[in-house]
Amino acid sequence: MKNRTFCKLLAFSITLAILASAVALGANTNASQLMQTLENHINLTPAHLLITEVYYDTYLKGDTDGEFIRIHNPSNSSINISGWQLTDNEGVITCPCKTVINAGDSRYLAYNATAFYEEMQMKPDFEYGVDSDPTVPEMTTTRNAIKLNNEGDELILMDNRDKVVDVVIYGNSNYKGAGWSGPTVKDVKYGVVLERDRTEPKREYEDTDSASDWDDYRVYVVGQSHFPYATFDFNGTVTLFTSPDSSFKVIANAIENAKETIYLNVYQFHNLYLMDHLINATNSGIAVKVMLEGNPVGGIGDEERYIAEQIVNAGGEVRYMINEKANGIYDRYRFNHAKYTILDDRLTIVTSENWKNTGVPVNNTFGNRGWGVIINNTEVTTYFSDVFFDDWKPESRDSFPFTLGHPIYGGPSPSFEPNRTIISGNYSHLFDSIKLGGEFSVSPILAPDTSLMQTMSIIGMLKGAKESVYVQQLYVYKDWKSCTENKNPFLEAAINAARRGCDVKILLNPTYSFETNEATIEYLRAIAANEGLDMTAKFADTERTGLNKTHNKGVIVDRSKVLISSINWNENSAMHNRELGVIIENDAVGKYYTDVFLYDWNSTNIQPPIVTTVSIKNPDAVSEGETFTATVNIDNISELTILMFKLSYNSSVIALTSIERGSNSVTSDWCNWNSMIEHIGTATVFAFSSPSGCPINGSGELALLEFTAIGEAGTKSAITIHGIIGNSEVEPIVASWIDSEVSVFTDAEMKNRQCRPKCY
Repeated sequence: MKNRTFCKLLAFSITLAILASAVALGANTNASQLMQTLENHINLTPAHLLITEVYYDTYLKGDTDGEFIRIHNPSNSSINISGWQLTDNEGVITCPCKTVINAGDSRYLAYNATAFYEEMQMKPDFEYGVDSDPTVPEMTTTRNAIKLNNEGDELILMDNRDKVVDVVIYGNSNYKGAGWSGPTVKDVKYGVVLERDRTEPKREYEDTDSASDWDDYRVYVVGQSHFPYATFDFNGTVTLFTSPDSSFKVIANAIENAKETIYLNVYQFHNLYLMDHLINATNSGIAVKVMLEGNPVGGIGDEERYIAEQIVNAGGEVRYMINEKANGIYDRYRFNHAKYTILDDRLTIVTSENWKNTGVPVNNTFGNRGWGVIINNTEVTTYFSDVFFDDWKPESRDSFPFTLGHPIYGGPSPSFEPNRTIISGNYSHLFDSIKLGGEFSVSPILAPDTSLMQTMSIIGMLKGAKESVYVQQLYVYKDWKSCTENKNPFLEAAINAARRGCDVKILLNPTYSFETNEATIEYLRAIAANEGLDMTAKFADTERTGLNKTHNKGVIVDRSKVLISSINWNENSAMHNRELGVIIENDAVGKYYTDVFLYDWNSTNIQPPIVTTVSIKNPDAVSEGETFTATVNIDNISELTILMFKLSYNSSVIALTSIERGSNSVTSDWCNWNSMIEHIGTATVFAFSSPSGCPINGSGELALLEFTAIGEAGTKSAITIHGIIGNSEVEPIVASWIDSEVSVFTDAEMKNRQCRPKCY
């Protein structure tokens, strides 16, 4: 007898028994109670289950062996899924009898249980493709086992009455059946788990039966953690410090006072004097574990190999997070870039700095600008300890121990001699560490787990700014290629704070990624000038301050909320790396780091070159049929006398109906003005000023454009501009030409439109 038929007979028998019991109870059982009992046992109403994870393009050589599916019960009661089926319209698998998913619980279904364990370091609940592990229950296969297509497929969950309960389709699937609407989910890269989005702040799974349930910021590489966002409020102490002023003294002192355990996770470890303190701790019986990145930029040098060898020789443990694709080993995170230490399950040190001679310098007249904090709270420490051991776990293939003689993860070359030179400089160490007592609110930030949440974490902090936002970063990419409109969500949140009236200051490092930071500064300056915002961005003056570089990754909001972290403002850091930070809410903490930030800010006299910009300003959203205006604006111009530019747009979405001179008085000296709306989708403007007139200086409005939205809701058009401008000597003036875009919505959508940026 087939398993599914037997389950139905069993359910029918149970139903008869329930009916007999109800009759025997007579008046003690009313109709509603009876119906509720029946629904609980035979599912008269459709039960609510969700497919929440699909892993179809796996790292494993056989590919299919690594596939798995996760189903989840989001309801408030247990659901019996005996006889339920999953199909990809080719293979069918059936849940065994007596299979129950409790409220809020999930079940993992793996093609190969052994392969699943290799990827996830835990056993699945069921196995359906091969019998690789006799301890894992088998699902029944009808026709064939499910084998998911990497290019596109559908996955359909049905109850024991053949009713569709949930569907997910991805890639090039052409499924048109029940349970789904709209386009398919965007295909993910190999090694990435397709995972359903969650709402904020409740973290409930989204369920609209469409691709929008699967397009959140997070990229889920197989084996990564899923730590929740948490906030810990406590009365206690924190110790605040900065690099280079006091970081070495504070960290060394914390190591010296440890009693039982020290767990360190750091991207790079080059400081021999910090090594000495760890070896002394190991020699005194303290358990020392050090987790390092196995493939840092530039590789692992002899200095770090030497340090690892000395710690292991003293009795400590060192592991690397490695990536060796040739051997089938893939790291869970692109870089293990976090920088934190846990001591005695009581203290957590979080910094922006690596344990290098520049990051935690012995002599505080030299080094990087960085921030750090020691948090004395067991709840916070427990959270970070769980993170540490999730990354550390030896059973994961990407966690590799220091191995003497290994060409990469072994000791230094035989000729290596450690250099103990202590570098000094001309930095005036103004900021000593300070230990504060009081009420603190601490929120751990973890990439990729919580770093890109929209209402909490870093973006939520920026969205909540009411007065000021101060950002200090090594570098900031203004564009993130994998995000909607290619915009950096951190940077856009800071810009939007300025649009709400906040004072926004962004201070960037001049000696690393100069061109990247210069482009970001120009972008911010253009927006600030065009919109009249209280927003300034500039380079830190490391020569004037005596700092080696600005390596910090910090944010201060309203002088009372502070982010201390390892998170650079690029998409790799937030989406793919293991990064760690904390947001601390406390006025005294805010004041300390604000004083440090403003010292660096006010010590800076480096200004990026003044860039002339020509930009289009228009509403980013309009209703169907709406007439709207756009302006062509020029900023930071000197001696403008000649102008020619060309506009391009999608003529099936918007129609250009008129071009007029700009209304600003700076344009009054044009003696010749010509505009022409050319063949569909383009227009040209040519103008020059009178020889006896005054050239145009400063900023102004060059042209006024009138458009009508003729496209349907859901369409959009870029409005691009390029051209040449020149002075009275007929010499070209270098300018940055900035395009724009407009989207068309229905009237109802315009009223209810909520901005939720998506990243893929």
